[in-house]
Amino acid sequence: MLGFVLVIIAGAASGYFSYEAWGVGWSIVCTIVAMIVCWSVIGLTLRRFVGARQMKIQSLMQEAQAKVNRQLEIFNRRPPSSMKVARETLEKIQFDAIRKSLVELDGYKKYYIWNAMLAKQVNAMKIQLYYQLREYAKVDELLPKALLFDPQSIGIKMARMYKNDDPKLDKFYRLKCWRFKGESGAFLACVYAWIKVRQNSEDVQLALEALKNAAKSSDNQALIENIDHLSNGKVKHFSNSGFGDNWYALALEEPKMKKQRQQQGRMF
Repeated sequence: MLGFVLVIIAGAASGYFSYEAWGVGWSIVCTIVAMIVCWSVIGLTLRRFVGARQMKIQSLMQEAQAKVNRQLEIFNRRPPSSMKVARETLEKIQFDAIRKSLVELDGYKKYYIWNAMLAKQVNAMKIQLYYQLREYAKVDELLPKALLFDPQSIGIKMARMYKNDDPKLDKFYRLKCWRFKGESGAFLACVYAWIKVRQNSEDVQLALEALKNAAKSSDNQALIENIDHLSNGKVKHFSNSGFGDNWYALALEEPKMKKQRQQQGRMF
């Protein structure tokens, strides 16, 4: 917001003084040039500070992943007393890193005054982190304030709409998911179809329609198999397990088989 104001001021000042000196034509040129230069300087400066904090967050997550890998090696040499103990140990490492990352993300607040969209972008990152912590109240609070631009964030939005029995789910899918093609489109269509199948047996046709539309731009195996299952009335065989971590990160289903090597989970 402040950045936009400064750009306007710089353009107006440049336009005024150039008009006094050289007339209307040069006034217009100088106004445009001044606004572009001012906006570029603000953007580059902001990017520098934002990038430095992003690097720190990435470093935190990489360190946590390294700790997880070392802990898995220890478990391979000395198996834990139970899978529950192993899972809790690995989750603690991950959750500690996530909470530190959330603290770092709060550091972006001082830059919000310069870029109105930055807050929405940061909230989108926070949503994924809080979702991993299973703090769904925080997720629901931030969703209206976030810029959802990637398939995983939109998948989280649909998952929360499903859990909250939000009647606007169908409209949201039609408005937000149509632009995604390929693997992203296949993933979102399968998430939506999974929800529709479980909401009401009469919604199977809506689910099938979404899957067939996604298949126009994707030959994803899980997508094709789900189309076949629904087309032949095999609703119970519908499965999104083929999307792996992307699917299980939405916490709508648990993996049928949990292997020790899979306890790492998603870091982002």
